[in-house]
Amino acid sequence: MSSIKRSLTLMGCCAGFIFGQSAYADGTASASLDWSRLQVSVTGVDGNIPTVTFSNESTSLSSSAYVPGEGSEYNTRSIYDWTSTLAANADATTSTYSSASASDSAFSASAQSFGEGSSYYWDTPSASASGYRTERFTFDGPGVLTVTIPYTLDITGGEQYNYYGSSSASVSASANFYGHEDNGSSNSYSNASFSLGSYYGESPDSKSGNLVFGIFAAGPGSGSLSFNTSASLGSPSSMIPEPESYALMLAGLGLMSMIVRRRSAGSGT
Repeated sequence: MSSIKRSLTLMGCCAGFIFGQSAYADGTASASLDWSRLQVSVTGVDGNIPTVTFSNESTSLSSSAYVPGEGSEYNTRSIYDWTSTLAANADATTSTYSSASASDSAFSASAQSFGEGSSYYWDTPSASASGYRTERFTFDGPGVLTVTIPYTLDITGGEQYNYYGSSSASVSASANFYGHEDNGSSNSYSNASFSLGSYYGESPDSKSGNLVFGIFAAGPGSGSLSFNTSASLGSPSSMIPEPESYALMLAGLGLMSMIVRRRSAGSGT
């Protein structure tokens, strides 16, 4: 019996060393729109280009971070134009884990993981950030409005099939219009969106391109444009053993098996 106890003790030491060599799967997530390259074009019907008036710009930003045992922080910022530089940051302990920012040249959200989580959401650090921009417009006649804006998405780390430990980043935009003329009405709507996520394990690490959307105005009327950025990330719930750790574990198990067999044979004589 004492031989088996000594063998198990030695095995426990080997296992402890193995997992001590493991690495955490930390990650980041970010989503951004290149506001400096926002393009809005208007074309008319039969050579007549309608007058389009824009108004009521607004920008809203939010960010949050949660650290088990220390608490959470949630911050928001808002302003009623698209030219001022804004930032909303959530600071937990000594680092900034989530951030949303906006200016006349950029519009972005980012988050990063920190520490080790668990399989329970209340014991898992998390961070998220988002931004929302809107604007109203009016048409005085028929025409087409087209909007184009470049986007970039990036994610690293994050866990598969673990909602609270997954990473995600997304951008979206939409346009809607309601027209009315000669006892009639018309509606037009379009949207574009792209996203990355680690949850299903099939997402690339990065993606970039253009959001292209717009509306057709059959006559005078009004509508709105909206833009969204979002990034979120939870911390991993387990450690990922390095390749050399697996080799060490197999060697240790083989050694333990040999010691147990020799002890058992010695006890039987």
